[in-house]
Amino acid sequence: MINAHIEMDLNQHISVVSSKIIELVESCGEIILETLMRKFLKMYEFYTPDQFMDGLAFLFSIDCLNIQDYKVVLKNV
Repeated sequence: MINAHIEMDLNQHISVVSSKIIELVESCGEIILETLMRKFLKMYEFYTPDQFMDGLAFLFSIDCLNIQDYKVVLKNV
């Protein structure tokens, strides 16, 4: 999951997708998950909803994001 294949487009790597999610949450502060996904997919049209969810799951697994009152909140990164 973390290791990139030698022929892989690095823009499709989970760490790059996750960094773009972090940037979006930082700019918005607290944001509802559905709104976050809509904004993300609108800004980055070449990403899929599956990539967004994988990036989000990755950020939750390394404890970078938290959910409070249906809103995604960025922890200290």
